[in-house]
Amino acid sequence: MDRRYFDSVETAPRHEIEARQWARLREQVQHTFARSPLVRREWEKAGLSPDDIRSIDDFKARAPFIDKAAIQAFRAETGDPMGGVLAGDLSEVALYGTSSGTTGDPTMFAESWTARGEMIFTPRDIWETGLRPGDHLIDVQMVIRSIGRLYFQDMGATPIFFHHDASDVARMLSACVRYRPTWMFHISSPLIYALERMEAETKVDLRDAFSSFRGVIYGGEPMGRHNRDLMERWGVPVFEFTSLGDCGTAWECQARDGFHAWEDLVLFEVIDPVSGAPVESGGRGEMVCTALVDKVDPLIRYRSGDLVRWTNEKCACGRTHARYWPLGRVGDETLVNGRSVMPTDVWTAIESVPETAAGLFQIIRPQRDLSELKLRVGYDGQPELNDLAARVAKAVEAATGIRPNVELMPNTEILKFGPPHKIPRTTRQ
Repeated sequence: MDRRYFDSVETAPRHEIEARQWARLREQVQHTFARSPLVRREWEKAGLSPDDIRSIDDFKARAPFIDKAAIQAFRAETGDPMGGVLAGDLSEVALYGTSSGTTGDPTMFAESWTARGEMIFTPRDIWETGLRPGDHLIDVQMVIRSIGRLYFQDMGATPIFFHHDASDVARMLSACVRYRPTWMFHISSPLIYALERMEAETKVDLRDAFSSFRGVIYGGEPMGRHNRDLMERWGVPVFEFTSLGDCGTAWECQARDGFHAWEDLVLFEVIDPVSGAPVESGGRGEMVCTALVDKVDPLIRYRSGDLVRWTNEKCACGRTHARYWPLGRVGDETLVNGRSVMPTDVWTAIESVPETAAGLFQIIRPQRDLSELKLRVGYDGQPELNDLAARVAKAVEAATGIRPNVELMPNTEILKFGPPHKIPRTTRQ
């Protein structure tokens, strides 16, 4: 294995990981307090200075949280587009990107190219999922955050670029057959839907088109059962990735048993979303992340709003860092007459109906507490809509115990509600 793409810390014992964490955390706290106006303001409000922090446990017990609302409020108050987070020199910024904005106003990110392996994702993940020097790869671009291409080029792989849009799927498949790439970053629910429609309409052999791949990376939102079955039928060696609290990303390994949080790069915590108390390994709670190596755009004790199950048990792949499984967003919970409903609770039921098998839906929730569960659901074909709505409602009721009000629209229309790689699963209207 090329040693540039493996670090012994990946399989290090906990005491070694924690020693590296503390050395980096101590330096990071000093750096951000001096240079990040948001962090400095929040710490001063808490009556805390970097010199007061004497250990990781001390940091977890005393350091104030920040969240997206705090960043947005600082931005509105001061006019700072980075929301007070930027802590590096402008000369260190390689590019600016944004979040997708599915949970509110998009958040700005500044990406640096000053430290290899310390950006939004790592060479460790790229290597583990199959990319090698000299390979061709499919790079399906979203302009909101596209610094990953620098890693591919640094490895000596050749990216072939496409738009993250259904209109570019035919051109992408032609390139798969012509160049026989080994890796793709990244595929999503909307692109899988476009591939499924193309297969039905043109009889294209998708198993052949994907036959050269060692890894196809899926992200943006959890993969539903229908899309997973399609990936299996097409012979796609799919790996999922997800957000690591806006401090980076976490990827599946070959074992595909949770997402690896690189704890030498990010201090990873899970807390009770109500009390803020720590949740032990094996439990569920809200993910909190602190960037340990990003000196340009560091988030410190950032409450992600992501609910996860987590463990620090050693993975079958041999890595010893924390792993987690996303459960949904804290803000996605809807209470219908006091009963909790999350998008994952209705997802499989909607996929079980043939016309809505693509699993494109939204929960309409103008507020958290509702007297009725309202769903917007996409469909294929030209079904009798009253009958379809009744069948979808019946399936959801069987899964949740709640009879929903179902609004139907063609899949092509519901896709317009989101960014290229996903749709918001909850919406106010």
